[in-house]
Amino acid sequence: MLRSALGSRLHIPKNALVALLGAVFLVQSGCLCGAEETSSAPRRKVKELKPSSLSNVAFSEGEKGEPSRMGCADGQREGFSDHGKFKDIAGCLGSWDGHKSLRDAPTGTACGDDKGPCTTPADVCATNWHVCGTSGRAQDLSDRIDADACNDYAGPGKFIAAMSHGQSPVVCPPTPDEDTIFPCMEKGLCAETVCCGDGCDFGHCRDAIWLESTKISLGTAEGCGAVSSDANGGILCCRNGDRDAKKAADGNAGTEANAQPEQAGKPAGNGTDTP
Repeated sequence: MLRSALGSRLHIPKNALVALLGAVFLVQSGCLCGAEETSSAPRRKVKELKPSSLSNVAFSEGEKGEPSRMGCADGQREGFSDHGKFKDIAGCLGSWDGHKSLRDAPTGTACGDDKGPCTTPADVCATNWHVCGTSGRAQDLSDRIDADACNDYAGPGKFIAAMSHGQSPVVCPPTPDEDTIFPCMEKGLCAETVCCGDGCDFGHCRDAIWLESTKISLGTAEGCGAVSSDANGGILCCRNGDRDAKKAADGNAGTEANAQPEQAGKPAGNGTDTP
């Protein structure tokens, strides 16, 4: 039909015709990531949208305690504040200059809401904890919490993981499986980070961690690889398992570690969704 519509004398190679029809299908199905994925060609220039600021958020702080137990380097949580219910994941607030990658290696200098600015976002997590999602694997989150916990119990604000919610800068990912590795892109379609908390929202791609239920920090100007603390200073920290310490040290260096994270204990009263 496409050949007829363009004229019988116009020669279109078969492989080019297949590619064109595939692009039309992707656009018409709305299967693009981020905030403005509706129509026109998948590789069009996308207007960069800034994520919302955290400056006016009234966070729900938890009790103070040993950093190794609380998960935050300053010993107090701002997200998942109920430590008794969420022992293996914490939301920790920090600040840093400019834009940083969530997979930058920790320097070992404790920082956070009660300890001053961070050199790198990973420093906001306590020793023996790591920024969730550093390995790029969905299980780093789904083994610790389910979608309801992420979306309803993290508390006010946004707490983000070190993984973009798409597997490609232009289209929605296929349904992830246990071998899927998510990247950490700097900006644009699909680059926005997986997010827990009241300030997170749905993009068009919702399957990264939990099917139809994965929220993001909406705003294509700041992807996983280039976040500011003003808009994305809330970090999800995951307790290390037996094999996570080495994985965190390797994976935080800005590369995508391939090690399978240890399955951590699930918080009491919360099930686990399989992505």
